[in-house]
Amino acid sequence: MSKTSENPPVSLQPEYLSDAMITERLTDLTSLVSHELRTPLTSIQGVLGLLHKGYFGSLSEDGQRLLDIAIHNANRLSRLADAIDHEPAVSMTLLSDAEIERLQLENDFHSAFTHEELQLVYQPIVSVETNRILGFEALSRWHHPHKGLISPAIFIPLAEQTGLIHQLGLWSIEQACQQLYQWQQQFPSEPALTMSVNLSTIQLLQPNLVDQLQNILNKIDIAPHTLRLEITESALIENPEQAIAILSELKALGVQFYIDDFGTGYSALGRLKDLPIDALKIDRSFVSGKKWDISETILMLANKLGLDVIAEGVETPEELVSLRALGCKQMQGYFFSKPVDHQTASHLIATAAMPKVA
Repeated sequence: MSKTSENPPVSLQPEYLSDAMITERLTDLTSLVSHELRTPLTSIQGVLGLLHKGYFGSLSEDGQRLLDIAIHNANRLSRLADAIDHEPAVSMTLLSDAEIERLQLENDFHSAFTHEELQLVYQPIVSVETNRILGFEALSRWHHPHKGLISPAIFIPLAEQTGLIHQLGLWSIEQACQQLYQWQQQFPSEPALTMSVNLSTIQLLQPNLVDQLQNILNKIDIAPHTLRLEITESALIENPEQAIAILSELKALGVQFYIDDFGTGYSALGRLKDLPIDALKIDRSFVSGKKWDISETILMLANKLGLDVIAEGVETPEELVSLRALGCKQMQGYFFSKPVDHQTASHLIATAAMPKVA
C-alpha cells in the first residue's frame, strides 16, 4: 500500500511575483552582492595601501606597475559596490555606453606599447635672437588601429587612472633621450640640442623614479643637463616636501627642470626661489589672450631669480614681436612649427628652416 507523502506536492507552475516583490528580492540580492564584495575588498585595499606606502620595502619597476594596476582595479570594484548600494537595478544597467567605450579604450591602451601604436612628436624651442633651434619638447601620441589618433587629453588621464602612466612616462623619457642622442651625434652644436619631456605629478612621486632615470642616463650617452623635465605647479601642491626632495635628487643627476604652464595654477611664489628649477614656461593662454602684463611679470620674476623663460603657444608674428619686446628670448608654437615626427624635425634642424620676424 502506498504511503501519502508528508510533504506537499511541488508546484510546477511559475510563482507570480508582483513588482514590489521583485524589487524587494532584487534589493536583498544586491545587498548581499555588495556585502560579499566589500568584505574581501577592504582587506585587499588595506594591503595594497601598505605596499604603496613602502611598508614592505621598495618595489621593482614591474612590481610598481602591477601594484598601480591592482589599486586601480580595487578602486573600480569599490565604485561598483557603491553603485550597487545606491541602485538596486544596477545589474540591469551597470555601464553606460560611454563607460563601455572607456573600458574598451583602457584594454586597448594596455596593448598599445607592445603593438607600437605610441609615438613621440617633437615641437622645436627656438631662440628668437639667433633664430636657431635650441631643442625640442617631446609629446606622446597614440595611433589607435581602428579609432585613429586618440587625443592626449583622453589617453593621459586614462594612463594615470590605470597605473600605466609610469610605463608611459619612462617610455617617453627613454625614447626622447635616444632621439636626442641621435640628433646630438648628427648635428653637433654648442650649446648642444636639448630635449624637454613632461613629467606628471603621479610620476614625480613614484618612489623609484630617481633610480629609473639614472638607469636611462647610464644607458644613453647624453649629457644629463640636456634633458629637461617639465612639471606643472600642481605637482608641488599635493605633497610639496616630498616633491621638492625628489626634484633635488633628480637635480643632483644633472637634469634640468622647467615649470610648465606657469601662472595658471597655484604659484608657490614664497618658495619659488628655493625650488631646484631652471626655467618657467609662460602658458599659451597668456599669449593667445594677449595678457602681456602677466607675461611681463613672469619675465621680471624669472630674471630676478636667474631663471630662463620660454613662451608657449606663439602662433602669430604679432605675438612674437610683443613677447620679444618684453625680453622673452625663447619661444615655441605653431608660428615656428607644429609638433612633427622625427624625420621632419631632423629636416628642420638641418635646414634651420625657422620663420622669423624682423
